[in-house]
Amino acid sequence: MSYIIIAPHADDEIIGCYELLTKKNKDIKTVLFPSQQAIDEASLSSQIMKFDRGHTDYLNTIVTNSDTLVFPDPNYELHPEHRKWGQIGEQYARSGYKVIFYITNMLAPYIHEVEFSFVKKEILDRAYFEKQKLWLYDHKYFLFEGYTNWILSWND
Repeated sequence: MSYIIIAPHADDEIIGCYELLTKKNKDIKTVLFPSQQAIDEASLSSQIMKFDRGHTDYLNTIVTNSDTLVFPDPNYELHPEHRKWGQIGEQYARSGYKVIFYITNMLAPYIHEVEFSFVKKEILDRAYFEKQKLWLYDHKYFLFEGYTNWILSWND
């Protein structure tokens, strides 16, 4: 299975998708960012977590029916960029693509505690050392994650 993860900001891929990025099987993982600056910022993260980086402009050209798309949750995310990308993910889900939604905060009812969260924090600290003050005292960034998919059923 291949995952294409949409991360509105560099660090969202670890904060929201750490478990997907550390899956032990041979999944192909690509993280797409909406700006060249975020792609550049994620350089160390991509080396540590072993994923390919790219620009969201290429999403339509690289996605296949066998890919699982991973977007921020459009309902529970608070940041406007996360919600915007979540709404795009919702459009993909409504078009029949396999979509998983992730959360970067503790508001969703489907969150769970991350196993070995201290490793997640160490990777965040190492990959994004200039952003450490964001999660220094805020455990939501490294203790919790959540994923959901929507089952869409309606008549056209």
